[in-house]
Amino acid sequence: MSVSERILKKREQLGLSQTELAKRAGLQPPAISQYESGLRSPSYEALLKLSNALNVTTDYLISGKEVSENVINDQTISLLLKIAQGLSVQDKDKLLEYAVFLSADYPRNIPMPIESDFAEWVLRNHSNGTLPIDVHQIADKLNILIYEDELDEEGEGILFNGSQKIIVLNSRIKNSQRKKFTTAILIGHAVIPWHLKQKYYVRKSGSSTLLTEDIHEMEAQDFAAKLIMPQVHLNKDFIKTRASIESLKQLALEKYDVSLFALLNRLVEYAKDKYAVIQSENGGIIKTYPGNRPLNPTIDLSSITATFFDNPSSTEEIRQGDVPAKYWFADAQADEVVHEECIYNPEYGKVLTLIIRN
Repeated sequence: MSVSERILKKREQLGLSQTELAKRAGLQPPAISQYESGLRSPSYEALLKLSNALNVTTDYLISGKEVSENVINDQTISLLLKIAQGLSVQDKDKLLEYAVFLSADYPRNIPMPIESDFAEWVLRNHSNGTLPIDVHQIADKLNILIYEDELDEEGEGILFNGSQKIIVLNSRIKNSQRKKFTTAILIGHAVIPWHLKQKYYVRKSGSSTLLTEDIHEMEAQDFAAKLIMPQVHLNKDFIKTRASIESLKQLALEKYDVSLFALLNRLVEYAKDKYAVIQSENGGIIKTYPGNRPLNPTIDLSSITATFFDNPSSTEEIRQGDVPAKYWFADAQADEVVHEECIYNPEYGKVLTLIIRN
């Protein structure tokens, strides 16, 4: 079953029209039609929105894996199919010959992780379990070499995916958290068995990782998020810590060593019915993670976020308060109130907003 077929299947199971799904996901109805017909592939950002709206994981939309783990035989078959898709005609013939050979009950062990979650497999077998996750240490244990060099137009990082796997990071990128996420993405390409291209790039010139429509890139990004923000720790932190910009910023910087934006996105994924995240600049929305309710397409001028565009701060500042839900949600009730928290950093000129529903 393809990505388009899984979107269609889940939409019909929920009894939603294409227009209703588009509204819930913050997308346009023609886009849903194109995704379901296969005329257009959804970007990774669109898949994140669709997974929230359909109440499934992005992993399910990308690969068909349900939240619950499949039995080992089903996982093995799924893995073999994915590997086979990337093989040449000659290698497919070899695989078939080997499968016939194995049918004679001759014992063989395939040294490959048969997992529904490769990030979890890496964390369990190649990490000391402490936070923040040290991606260089993991790469070393996986025998992946890491170098830095000026890559010019070739992006923020490259994986040379040969018998000796080599990651080259762009030395011009100074943001350590961004470089860490790039490294984690490339480790994902190196670990996922059906990623068989000779080279994988991250953020080539003029591209965006979130806007990618490449399935391998989506899988590697999902791997990276799970690797550096392990679910087992998030489960504890999101229960213990009151969700606020200030507390989450502290968690992002001190515990996970990731950007606040990355952690907020994981928060929405963790509790789709409670949170929404919006990134904006110059009065316009750049990215949204709406959870399972439709967001308005524009910033309401009466919102707290809008005050940063009229009266920007010269230093990083957090502004917050309770506001009518209609400022943010297209399906808001007349008397509904939500809590709005937003942070502005003059260095980037962008506002990051967290909406908390009661």
